[in-house]
Amino acid sequence: MRVALVADRVGWEERQLMGAAARRKITTFWLDDGALCLGPQTTRLPEAEVYLIRGRSYSRSGALAGLLADGGRRVVNSAAAIAVCQDKLATARAMSAAGLPVPDFRLVTSRADLAVAISELGLPCVIKPLFGGLGRRVLLLRDRDLADAVYDFVEHFAQGFDRALLAQRYHPGHDERAFVVGSAVAAAYRRIARGDWRANVALGGAVQAIEASGETGRLAAAAAGAVGADVCAVDLLVSEDGVPVVNEVNHVPMFRGAAEATGCDLGGAVMDHLAASCRAETLA
Repeated sequence: MRVALVADRVGWEERQLMGAAARRKITTFWLDDGALCLGPQTTRLPEAEVYLIRGRSYSRSGALAGLLADGGRRVVNSAAAIAVCQDKLATARAMSAAGLPVPDFRLVTSRADLAVAISELGLPCVIKPLFGGLGRRVLLLRDRDLADAVYDFVEHFAQGFDRALLAQRYHPGHDERAFVVGSAVAAAYRRIARGDWRANVALGGAVQAIEASGETGRLAAAAAGAVGADVCAVDLLVSEDGVPVVNEVNHVPMFRGAAEATGCDLGGAVMDHLAASCRAETLA
């Protein structure tokens, strides 16, 4: 079995995936997602049973996944799943359509929208662009003056989709992440903010293992199913009274924090799932 890692670099997670594959006698290789030049008549693409999309580029990942699938290749995650996951509004809509709880939100496309969103959601509230990751450009607004100043920047400097924002009710409590492979939660952990209100590990947040069962596991598996993702990380916000809501679904999950918190071989879990799914397709 051959698995292609379609990515812009070989980072910690990719090395873990390659190591886990080698232990299972699975061949892996890196495909630079900025050097493929795909098209319907492409003949120089190395063949693999699975093309695992691991790129961080919002413009490349979905486009490449679609072209690879057009050629009859198995792609994880699919272009459709990527399109939903990388757009925070599309994710929230998919969760709501599936009957899953999400933080109350408003789409902000103007200064007037922002004023209405603040009046309806209250302060503090969170604003973030529709596209983005690792906690970047996510702001906690505590007063109206700051909100106006932020929107000055949006009006004058933001481009394209960065001019559309999601205003979200602030959820005091804690942050949990579940790593979903197939239809099962392979690991779950709590993210604890340190020196910043955001708990992202990329911003210095600490991690603590939690049980992957119960409401966290149920919601995470349901969220992955709602977006059609084979491999993803589901971010949950848990209120002070213990009620979780689905915040985001990440289609190219970083899992160093999850591995450190839980000790789980998540690279191995991904490779086992890819191998099992390929065997199932062959038998079918």
